[in-house]
Amino acid sequence: MKPLKEFALTIEINAPIERVWREMIDWEKQSEWMLATRVYDDRTSPEGVGHRLKAFTGPLARFNRIIGVMDSMVVSQWDPPRFCRVEHVGRIIRGFGTFTLSELSDSVVRFDWYEEIDAPSALLAIIKPGVLIGVWISLRRFRALVERDR
Repeated sequence: MKPLKEFALTIEINAPIERVWREMIDWEKQSEWMLATRVYDDRTSPEGVGHRLKAFTGPLARFNRIIGVMDSMVVSQWDPPRFCRVEHVGRIIRGFGTFTLSELSDSVVRFDWYEEIDAPSALLAIIKPGVLIGVWISLRRFRALVERDR
């Protein structure tokens, strides 16, 4: 069993790895598939290591930034089209997340989503089930978007 601070899910996507990567790192487009989240790309920082972005997550994230939490991130590792790591550097959300893509064939990719969040154990125990359900839904929405648009 994983420690409370570790969150991980995997999904297979029927598309070439380059396509999955391109869609995955279209940061603002993540707003379309990440449940209850609006992503803001800092278009002034370079692509790759050092790139900055923010994600606001809350019940009405697509319409306002009142109820929820802003997650500030910076890309710390970049290996297209296989791996990206972001550091959560905000006041509330700390830790890191990774996206790992593995080619299973020319047209099938495994997408491993992993987060390690630094927070009190009691808080993690409360939020973990909801976060995992939300990401499970989000990854299926991502797969549908990638497979539909190819």
